[in-house]
Amino acid sequence: MGIAVDVSVICPTYNRSEAIMRTIDSVRGQSLAAWELLVVSDGCTDDTEDWVRRAGRDDPRIRLYRIDRSGHPSGPRNHGLAHARGRVVAYLDHDDLWHADHLRVLLDAMEATGADLVAAGCEYRDDAGVVVSRLPPLGAFWHPQLQMVGPMFEPSRVAHRKGLAERVGGWRVGAGLEDWDLWLRMADAGVKVTTLLRPTAVLRYDLSTRRHRMTRRHRLPLASFDDPVIAHGVMRELLGDHNIDAFRVACEADMKDWMRQMAATPEFVRPLDWDGAVDAEIEREMILLGQIVQDIVMVPERRRFVLAKILSCSTAEHAERIATLAPVVQPRQFGLIREIARAVVQSQPRSRARNAA
Repeated sequence: MGIAVDVSVICPTYNRSEAIMRTIDSVRGQSLAAWELLVVSDGCTDDTEDWVRRAGRDDPRIRLYRIDRSGHPSGPRNHGLAHARGRVVAYLDHDDLWHADHLRVLLDAMEATGADLVAAGCEYRDDAGVVVSRLPPLGAFWHPQLQMVGPMFEPSRVAHRKGLAERVGGWRVGAGLEDWDLWLRMADAGVKVTTLLRPTAVLRYDLSTRRHRMTRRHRLPLASFDDPVIAHGVMRELLGDHNIDAFRVACEADMKDWMRQMAATPEFVRPLDWDGAVDAEIEREMILLGQIVQDIVMVPERRRFVLAKILSCSTAEHAERIATLAPVVQPRQFGLIREIARAVVQSQPRSRARNAA
């Protein structure tokens, strides 16, 4: 009879070579011993698999699987799910690390709250190992609406009960963030979530990673015009430094109201290990925030010119849901956009102003 496995750790990899040993060693150093590590090679062409096999000879809890090259982590993760024996599944990207108590902290939180999915806090480090930033408290709040409008929970922070991913369709390949897509489907299925702020995961901060290079195909419409000159003028105003303070004030007020609305529902989740004041944290984040209105493009559409914010979600259906919710929970920001648009239209010659939406 095999040894009982509490947690199956799934690690997709491609051409990581000896560097993958740092990730493997962070699993071997866990204070929780009842784990298995499933390293799934996405058709590696270097010596990565040799390093994993060597680690497996030293520790039989480490197993190597190989699939044909897919070029996307969803394939290796689904393969790992099919071979996982633990009652809980955790994910670890091949360039991320865990502190020694990561799995124990996640499992304890899951057992204490009865959660289906637990997400830990994290710190972000560059290639030199320097801490660039840590997850702020607001990043550890959760609600189905928060899950819908923004990507949350990088895979290396998450553990969930076995079978949960498969029940909602597994990891999917798409043009956007596949983790955002999976967690949203779990939220739609009514998953119970628990979060922690404590940074037990170490994530690599690198602007060259796939997350930062992916093509973003979907848009959140902000305003629409008949005249491209007016559309360009509004876009310049939205992106101008002179409107930063106004947008910051609107964003802060919208966020405070939205948080209060979500907090009145049973789905709202605060991190277990944080009891600070939400409004004060929102104010602190607004001070630290840079340009609020960004990633805006002008898109010709049916003889009109639409100003839209670029989204990183995977599907058009998800983008449509964001477009429906965003004006409801961000009324001041959308109102400010309308005010700026009216001011630009009024500054134009009468012949152009007639074309404004």
